[in-house]
Amino acid sequence: MQPIGFNKKKFSEKMKKKGIDFLIASSPENVFYTSGLPTRHSENNPILFSLSNLSPTIVVVRPDGEESVIAWMIFDPELTWIKDFRGIMSKDDALEALINVLQEGGMQEPTIAVESAMPLYQYEGLKKAFPHARIDAADDILLECRLVKSPEEIDRIKKSTHIAEKTILAMFNELREGISDIDLLKVAKTTIINEGASGWDHITMSLGASDPEAPGTGVKMKKNEMTRFDIGAIYKGYTSDVSRHAALGKIPSDVEKLISEIVDVQHQCIEAIKPGVSTMEILTLAQEAFEKKGEEIPIFPTCHALGLRCEEIHLFDSLHSAEKVFESGMVFDLEFWIPYEPYNNRLIGMEDTYLVTPNKCERISTLDQKLLIK
Repeated sequence: MQPIGFNKKKFSEKMKKKGIDFLIASSPENVFYTSGLPTRHSENNPILFSLSNLSPTIVVVRPDGEESVIAWMIFDPELTWIKDFRGIMSKDDALEALINVLQEGGMQEPTIAVESAMPLYQYEGLKKAFPHARIDAADDILLECRLVKSPEEIDRIKKSTHIAEKTILAMFNELREGISDIDLLKVAKTTIINEGASGWDHITMSLGASDPEAPGTGVKMKKNEMTRFDIGAIYKGYTSDVSRHAALGKIPSDVEKLISEIVDVQHQCIEAIKPGVSTMEILTLAQEAFEKKGEEIPIFPTCHALGLRCEEIHLFDSLHSAEKVFESGMVFDLEFWIPYEPYNNRLIGMEDTYLVTPNKCERISTLDQKLLIK
């Protein structure tokens, strides 16, 4: 088995640059990324996720990129590319195995990078076993390595995106007066599974003024109302994120105009994105381009990296992205929203997925960039 996205050389460079002797991955997505083991909640059989409190899965990465994995001993070692597989049956076994791996390095005062998601008992066990060790953060290294996708990762995200789009169309096809959000959730979940995904990251939906973040309350679609379908499927570990608004019957005439303006601003941003361009430069472009439309309402631009999580990092977040630039191989979602007063200031907008290539930026999602009307 070969790594899906994990790159020994890239990891080695970042660990050596920061003086890290051992990096420990403990969250489900980063254990999957560094080992390939099915530790996510959406696996066909998420047994490693279910057992994580009893028999946790842990990966240790060394500065040369070589790895050790600690996992439930009943699990098949052939499901990972890591040769050093250490089977355990309890969290005590896991902690002992983790300490043994680090002690075998022969260092009394190692620099150990851990995730913020590491369980407390593991952190305290490390501090006790290595009282003079320097504990550093692993989150940034893992995230930086995950930002640029391998060809296999890109293929999986594309497949996941197409499944999400088919799901949106299936929901739209069933849209009718009187259908409930519960019925539409069933359509979404059935379609996602039937199209080959292992599960869903999110199914965000509103009918009329209902809460899009908490569907499933029994609210029903009415004539001359608008809804939003925002879908994230999970295909072989990788998620997607696509959204469209749909209308049933007549809606205010300016809705299509506003969405058209949003799409035009997106196009201007995509034309400007290529490797080396600052993410904050694109944020400014989006805001200024929408202002030129002459609308008195604000626009809320969002750009987030996509991969093992739906929102790996927000690229328009000035706190974390002031120095970030787009890189070839990055996959991201660009979504622009505006509050629409006739719908109780609910947000309307457009969300699509893009890939940065060596010379430009191209759209992965394929749905028409317009309001769906029935």
